[in-house]
Amino acid sequence: MLNLFRQRGLSNVIYGAVIVATILAFVITFRPQSTSKTASLSESCAARVRGRCIEPKAFWGAYHMLMPGRNAAMSRRMNLKRVALDGLVERELLIDEAKRLGIGVTDKELTDQLFAGYVRVSVPAADPQLEAQLLYQMYQAYGVPQDVAQTHFNDRDMAIPLDFRDPKTKSFDMKVYDRQVRNVSNRSTTEFREDQERELLASKMRDAIREPIRVSEGEAWDQYQQQYSTATLTYVPVKESWALRWTTDVSQGDVDAWSKSNQATLDKALEERKKEDAPQAGHIRHILVKLPYGATDDEKASALAKLSWAASRIKAGEPFAEVARSVSDDTGSAAKGGDVGDKTDGFVAPFKAAADALKPGEVTAGAVETQFGYHYIEKDDPAKATDVEGQLKKSLGRELVAKSKAAANAMYVAKRIDDAMRGGKPVEDAIKDAIAQYVHPQKVDMLRVLPGPASASDAGTDAAAGATQKQPLPAASFDASTDTEKPATQTSNAFNRGGDPFPGLTPDGTAQLMQFAFNGKDGDVLDTPLRTPDGFDVVVLKQHKSATRDEFEKDRTTFEGELVRAKRDEALSLYVKKLREQAKDDVKEDESYTAEAKTDGGTSNEEDEDEP
Repeated sequence: MLNLFRQRGLSNVIYGAVIVATILAFVITFRPQSTSKTASLSESCAARVRGRCIEPKAFWGAYHMLMPGRNAAMSRRMNLKRVALDGLVERELLIDEAKRLGIGVTDKELTDQLFAGYVRVSVPAADPQLEAQLLYQMYQAYGVPQDVAQTHFNDRDMAIPLDFRDPKTKSFDMKVYDRQVRNVSNRSTTEFREDQERELLASKMRDAIREPIRVSEGEAWDQYQQQYSTATLTYVPVKESWALRWTTDVSQGDVDAWSKSNQATLDKALEERKKEDAPQAGHIRHILVKLPYGATDDEKASALAKLSWAASRIKAGEPFAEVARSVSDDTGSAAKGGDVGDKTDGFVAPFKAAADALKPGEVTAGAVETQFGYHYIEKDDPAKATDVEGQLKKSLGRELVAKSKAAANAMYVAKRIDDAMRGGKPVEDAIKDAIAQYVHPQKVDMLRVLPGPASASDAGTDAAAGATQKQPLPAASFDASTDTEKPATQTSNAFNRGGDPFPGLTPDGTAQLMQFAFNGKDGDVLDTPLRTPDGFDVVVLKQHKSATRDEFEKDRTTFEGELVRAKRDEALSLYVKKLREQAKDDVKEDESYTAEAKTDGGTSNEEDEDEP
């Protein structure tokens, strides 16, 4: 029963006899029949399962065990009150199943478990990762050795080893047991034993569900191939946003013809845009071109060229809001025509200073540099509402026509790259040739970068004056070949059959790439450019690596163990899910017990929360 009894020698035999006597006293004192459970003064229940009451003290006992650190923030983050109540409900349903199947718990089994220091608390079966996370938290709190913890992780056994021994004699001690039980669960030893009997019975039922699950060698090998065979793709995205900017020439005749056939669509779009683009008193709009952290002078020059190109469109008569919508890297405000509201207190100093200095209808005299990048800023002027609406009417029809052509144009460019690569042309040459007809460098007046505000401590000093002096940036242009969204070669991470080749794919697109990646030859080009949410991708199989039988045999024991655990977790989850569905009319939960305490917005340190 205990490791101590496996030791040899007369002194150990005598010592063992003392332990046996202690166990007998433990059983006599704490057997379930020795003392009746104290009746509750209240008939309230945290939940009822087929008429049986889960008393509040049982709920709070489970909650205490799940949260040994008494950390209210962790409780909210992991929703531990919900976990505790759902765990108790599932425990009761599993107990009913155990009784139906003739599974029981003897006094000796329970005593042995408690004497050895193993205590349990039920966690919902639907999320094995949550169970593992909770086990880890509890192991840390109770100082469980790493090897013991790992064994429990592997066995999926929600049994927490506690030390009920006297620190000096290293033997079981009733006083230590009583103190630990109250500290861990806030319950009496009698209540705790009765509760642990139910936990052990539910644990036996879980084992009965999981134990029969096995994995054949063939299944393990198939799964190993699925997981460890990998592929890497090279791909060239041709984005509709890039095609919209550079490949769509729209004449007034195109706009007029489209408008006649789509007048309702145009009118609806116009009404929606008028609400967002109409100037509002005091409101600030901006266009942001982001800079990477630690941007080089060349990167800054390219970003400034893009912002200057946007500013030239505005100066040519396009509405500020429409240009912001199509160019700005601040996606949140871009969707609202660059509008960031009328309050600047929360903005970084350079932006706030520039925005506050503007009068209604003005734009900044140059680019405003912040840690986010370059900004071009305007202050709304309600007096110009009629002019803005007139600009919008002219530009919106052209924009909608251009968008209707952008997808076809993106596909056309992608197909040209695809064909060139199939003909043996290197990918970079294929890209350069495909976009050459759209590269028409334009002369754009470069915005100057405005000096930032000097700090109060530097005001009036030579240091402040020197801080505004910047080295000129190198020359740069913004066109189809320098646009950061231009077609360019990218390489995926290595992925297996269950992974994602690259983000944003539809299920059909993912399935198509999987078939290509794991059945093609290195260097193959996908038979047609792949449709994505924002354009078309030309895809090449860069490398395909198949798992080998030798690798499998080397990793087999560990891999099969992980696979069996995963399948057993799934089997238990499905079994409990079915039990809950069958008993849904017989389970009533008091939701007030699962409500976590509200936070104070971080204005004070969080204290541990107490039960009512």
